[in-house]
Amino acid sequence: MDQVPVIYREWLQAIKERSDASAYAQLYRYCWKDLYAHAARRILDPQDVEDILQELFVQFWEKRHTIDIQMNLPAYLKGTLKYKIIDFFNSNKAKDKLLDHWSKHVFSYVQQHPSHLETYLELEKMLEEELQVMPQNMRQILLLKWEHLSIREIATRMGLSEQTVKNNLTEASKRLKKAILGQQNAQNGSFTLLLIFALHQLSN
Repeated sequence: MDQVPVIYREWLQAIKERSDASAYAQLYRYCWKDLYAHAARRILDPQDVEDILQELFVQFWEKRHTIDIQMNLPAYLKGTLKYKIIDFFNSNKAKDKLLDHWSKHVFSYVQQHPSHLETYLELEKMLEEELQVMPQNMRQILLLKWEHLSIREIATRMGLSEQTVKNNLTEASKRLKKAILGQQNAQNGSFTLLLIFALHQLSN
């Protein structure tokens, strides 16, 4: 967004003082495209991006009477968007996508070995717990990797170096494998086959 302070001030003043829906619509149209592009570099699903932006602008309208007319509007909106993206990746929605990917690989094995269903459920619960304590960047990199993006594509989307992406993937893999091995110690011998399958999927 190019900085056009006078226009921003006029819009913000009209919105704050008169609840001017026309000024709000102009601000919305002017800012939407850039914010969408910014979020889409970090979130894969276009519908998720739209939902986040809709929430952002709804909250902006709801707080219109307290806004600072002199503020740097682009910086304010991008700052707000940043925290909404972080919240998204800390939410169950993002976590569920990771579990869904895991499930595709492991549950196909369980379908052929129904006696291992209970072990599978315990394994999935363990994975969920590991994801909850994983740093946000690491969790997001895993999400993108499991969506079949390359190292370079992930680095571009997240604004990180390729080496940083590789380091995060290596550490995430170590954490998950350590958790799986720990889970194995608490299981009977029938867990071994499922463990081997899961470790193979993690390394690909």
